[in-house]
Amino acid sequence: MSTHVGDQPIRVLKHNLIARLEERNKKLITTLQLDLRLDKKIAYHARNASLNENQLPFISAYGTINIHETFLSYIWIICYYFFVVHEEGVVIPEHEKRQILIFIPQNVKILNDAEDLFQYAKRITRAFESWDITNLPNPEYYDSFALEGYYIEKTNDIFVESVNFILYHEIAHAEFEHIKKISTENLSQVEIKALEIDADTRAMELILKDCRNITATSISIIFGIAAILFRKNNLNGGSKHPDINDRLENALRIINPTEDSPVWAMLALFIKAWDKQFNLGLKEKPFYSTYKELFYDLINQV
Repeated sequence: MSTHVGDQPIRVLKHNLIARLEERNKKLITTLQLDLRLDKKIAYHARNASLNENQLPFISAYGTINIHETFLSYIWIICYYFFVVHEEGVVIPEHEKRQILIFIPQNVKILNDAEDLFQYAKRITRAFESWDITNLPNPEYYDSFALEGYYIEKTNDIFVESVNFILYHEIAHAEFEHIKKISTENLSQVEIKALEIDADTRAMELILKDCRNITATSISIIFGIAAILFRKNNLNGGSKHPDINDRLENALRIINPTEDSPVWAMLALFIKAWDKQFNLGLKEKPFYSTYKELFYDLINQV
């Protein structure tokens, strides 16, 4: 479509990201723009590059938020994969086991296509390749009346919410003038990492204050944090970012999901998929009373 700038199918959702962000808190954004802490435009980089080629979001010293098409594609695929696996691979089998009436049986093709798409997402962390829009689910070309279309449109909403959390994280850096602090105050690594946790906390405060569905938004936040797992085989955030488990613990403290919240099932699925990718050797017990118990048992083994 000539109206959508970019090379990857995720381009069709670019304007949705900004529209929802401004709907939420235009007053804060305008205030930050007026006092020059935040640029009036977001830099959208349409470059066919792998995720590891500096394609992660960041905010510049001039308050310009930078986002990249490959990163957005990667996040969308993570959202799609885990949403489909949860619905088709967890909810439906559990309903069948408990003899709860289900109207649509498990769709193996949907699951297999989601798995193929997930493998593609993991490959583009290392080397870029084009999205196979003919054979793999994507947000630009699909049948809205088919089951796959249902999952794509639900994923679009989760994706926009997840990226809104990520954008709010960058906005928080501007609001608190973190880049200025780092450049002028000679902060230690521990102090720099603490700024990232502060940005996460502020982003969650902003996004949870004005959301349509608290559970869906909570899951979107978890996706925004945990998606980065599949880039490497450890939780280490490096010299400038907190470890992923520390970011998740901070998010869980703020979200405070109930014992039976689907947030725990999603987290357990993330850790199991990560274990499978890198052969971490995590061991599951024969029985867990909740997905929360399963998640903490696995994450504590890492």
